[in-house]
Amino acid sequence: MTRLSLSLSDLCCCERLALWSIRCLISHYRLPSCPETKTTDGLFPACFRPALDAAEGVFADATYHLKAADEPLLAVNAPGMLSLTALEERFLRGIIAAQNEGQREVFVLLAEVFPDRFVQGCLAMALTLLADCLAGAGHWLPKKLLQDETTISGGGALSSISRWRSVSPSRMRVLWPQDSGPLHDANRMVH
Repeated sequence: MTRLSLSLSDLCCCERLALWSIRCLISHYRLPSCPETKTTDGLFPACFRPALDAAEGVFADATYHLKAADEPLLAVNAPGMLSLTALEERFLRGIIAAQNEGQREVFVLLAEVFPDRFVQGCLAMALTLLADCLAGAGHWLPKKLLQDETTISGGGALSSISRWRSVSPSRMRVLWPQDSGPLHDANRMVH
């Protein structure tokens, strides 16, 4: 399924963080560690610094290889830009695939733009490292619905889903909380 977002306002907060991270890692714009909040690069816990450093290095290797082969470089915007490039959208889809154990899908997404296997490998590794950092910090990118998919959501997330995604109620299965307190157990024993 192809979705081309035109602006950051079309993305949820997790997708925005992923995009901002991609842009910063590729352009070598890194924030120092903050001793007070114990975070690195803005919103990641400091323990993710080595993985983010590795992702930055792998993005640099891919860029160097593309430059040496006189291929077009990675078309990403500066960290503060509101618009998205087609490559940034593809990278977001790659992170979603990596977070859902779709490493093969990541390579397929990249092969459509970069025929060189070395570049594909570098970019797949960088996206997987970033996907792991995002997931480890609690930022799971939403998997987009295909035509015949049903989404499962908790009742508390309905307002968020309805705000950011147009989801048909017929394709939703809501998991409502179950009352499992002592009063409920006592009522069940009486009946």
